[in-house]
Amino acid sequence: MALRKAKWLGISSAVIGWWLSSGAALAATAASAATKTKSSPNIFDDAVNSISYLINSVAHFLGNNNGFSYGLGLIVITLAIRLLTLPLVIRSVRNSKKMQMLQPRIKELREKYGKDRVKINEQMMAIYKEEGVNPVAGCMPMLVQMVVLWVLYRAIYVDPALMHSWFFGINLGQPDHTFILPVLAAITSYFQTKLTMVQTDPSQKFIMYIFPVMILFMGTRFNAALALYWVISNIFTIFQTYFTRVKPANQEA
Repeated sequence: MALRKAKWLGISSAVIGWWLSSGAALAATAASAATKTKSSPNIFDDAVNSISYLINSVAHFLGNNNGFSYGLGLIVITLAIRLLTLPLVIRSVRNSKKMQMLQPRIKELREKYGKDRVKINEQMMAIYKEEGVNPVAGCMPMLVQMVVLWVLYRAIYVDPALMHSWFFGINLGQPDHTFILPVLAAITSYFQTKLTMVQTDPSQKFIMYIFPVMILFMGTRFNAALALYWVISNIFTIFQTYFTRVKPANQEA
């Protein structure tokens, strides 16, 4: 029973983690916020305006004669933001790898102390301290990325120029009725999740199929600019995951 409960907790955490880190929840929040009456300016509004300005600057630099360059501007800014947050991701990956290596020892503790959660937690903290692992270290990078993604989503929704731009015949300000971008987003999401699951828990393979379906559904509901963002972000994550695979700590130089 305990094993089953732990498994479902792990699956639930994976689903929630993906929902937040992929930007799915942020997209819904941004879409809702974009339809509300504007309030007094704050730091988030300034950040949104800055991202919108950067997208417009790149578009103008490329030459926005037919709006196509706004799609390119979105791609450039998306890649730039992902590159800026890459150090945080690498740090999180390294910490997760160390946590994964400690799982056999954690399992032994659970078997040894049974239902004595206080003792288990004490021993776990001792192991984490001994190995220099922070069990919550991965939260900060995710929170930072969530804020950055939320700002990017808001910038997409509030930028009139981007909302009236066309990219390869697709209106970025409307849902993609050709389904090209939603399908590409779903496909890249599948490979991204598959690559990530290899490094985590292979028993959660069904998640590889749930996530792409969710992305496909949301890609047909939100504007095409968000679907384009998902495609580019997923491709970046695929390469990021492949190249940030780290060796066990005892094998690193």
